Amino acid sequence: MYKLKYKNLIFLSNKSKFLEHNYVIFFYGLGCSSKDLRFLFSSINRNYQLLIPELPGHNNSKNNDTLLKFSRKIFLLLKNKHKITFFGHSVGGIIPILICKYFLKKKKIFFINYEGNLSEVDTKTLTKKTASYTLREFIDKKFDSLLDISKRSNNKSIISWSLSLKETSPEIFYKISCECVKYSKRSFSLSFYKTYFKKKFFLHGEHSVQEVPLSNLGAPVYNIKKTGHFSYYDDKVEFSRVFNYLLLKSIRL
Repeated sequence: MYKLKYKNLIFLSNKSKFLEHNYVIFFYGLGCSSKDLRFLFSSINRNYQLLIPELPGHNNSKNNDTLLKFSRKIFLLLKNKHKITFFGHSVGGIIPILICKYFLKKKKIFFINYEGNLSEVDTKTLTKKTASYTLREFIDKKFDSLLDISKRSNNKSIISWSLSLKETSPEIFYKISCECVKYSKRSFSLSFYKTYFKKKFFLHGEHSVQEVPLSNLGAPVYNIKKTGHFSYYDDKVEFSRVFNYLLLKSIRL
């Protein structure tokens, strides 16, 4: 496993330098970390370059970019690359949409969306509630409350999430939440996902509650058995199996 840098972005990768093709870029969800996904490096096919960029303000990152500015930097890295697969989980599912809608146009992209925030109803559990506070109120009180609730949860995945959450900037967590709510309104993300990406899958934890009917996503749906929204905390072995299986499927689509 290697740490690569591009501009002020930091990536974990299975290669020691940026290659020219067969990129798999994994955008994790809000409050998570690249450390949560290191197990993927032990099983990924050596023909792929797996890149896990650190989101702004996550894993003690000093980067304070907006999602749009962050997406533009990813575009600059990829604009002359070939054979790109995006994997986006939760809030991370918005980033490939921003990259392709505003920057990386006319590229053939394979997109695996794992419960990405595609519509406004997807934001109601966390990001919409976060955005309902003022920035000062969230930083002074609500973030610590969220962290405490997560640490004391009966759900093992939420406890695991809390470990990465405590290394996340409260200010950036709030600002990304507000962006997420904005981009999910009026089906901005869902419409683009359905029409732009010709090669795509929608990945779904078997025990997750899905507000938007799966039949309305315009994509083949694949369930991760016996897991929820955080499958990579719930069952690393099963998540790795599904992850690599879908990469093989992408070759045939």
